[in-house]
Amino acid sequence: MLVKNYSEMKPFIPSVEMKGNPTIFNDALEVAQNELTDQIIGEDLETLLESRNANDSRLLKMCQRIIAIDAFLTSAPEMDLVLTDSGFAVINNEQFAPASKDRVQAMIAALRLRLDDAKDKLVSFLMASPKYTDWYGTEQYGRLADGLIMTFTEFKDCAVLNKITAQAYPQTWDDFLRLNPALNVALMTDVAGYISPEYAEEILEKTKDRESFLAIERQVIKLLKVAIATIVIGDRPKGMEQVISAVSVMKANPESFPTFMNSTAAEDMTLAHDDSPIFSMF
Repeated sequence: MLVKNYSEMKPFIPSVEMKGNPTIFNDALEVAQNELTDQIIGEDLETLLESRNANDSRLLKMCQRIIAIDAFLTSAPEMDLVLTDSGFAVINNEQFAPASKDRVQAMIAALRLRLDDAKDKLVSFLMASPKYTDWYGTEQYGRLADGLIMTFTEFKDCAVLNKITAQAYPQTWDDFLRLNPALNVALMTDVAGYISPEYAEEILEKTKDRESFLAIERQVIKLLKVAIATIVIGDRPKGMEQVISAVSVMKANPESFPTFMNSTAAEDMTLAHDDSPIFSMF
């Protein structure tokens, strides 16, 4: 276990004050570790961190923070409930006044923000670290890279929030992760119809292989990220505006986009495609 017990959990949840070494969080800690492994780090890194080598202490601490907060949030709704022979009862300790619902909700909201931030920081750390390059070969990394947008923070920087997208806009990191397959679909269908499937695949492969992009390519990819993020939360017209802007940049810099320029998608943009709108906005 990366977080063995309450004693290892407590430093990440300062507001917790419990006597002794309670076991109430043990199952939640195990579940949280399994989820972290499935979502981000993969089994090989999990096994490495189980050894608790000093050289991996920074990564271990980042993972422990996520596990501890996640386990606490999972357990919080039932912390003051016990099942008795007569049914459920509320624990009553006369030394403490019960917290108001508003305070409890504010604490939970703050912890959820900390959890989202901790997951983003972990992904960013793994992407930047020269030490854990094997992570790039994991299913977890591949899934994130398939959507081009690697963190919840980046998604929020890209996605257009308006009346159309508000209902589907992700509220947590987990919500963001669930959108990942749709991001890939938007890239390989809506967007690829304009930039060519060949160039869409090239962007994905270069992203997964950690290859560098030209400055002008990064400008185009930023527009495409805005497009796919906005499309998947419901505003396709706004997203396609960004795609058309990206195509305009590409056509103005043909030497930097040979894959696109050699594709059928680079034909006269006033023509209609069978599976895409007329490019009349040019």
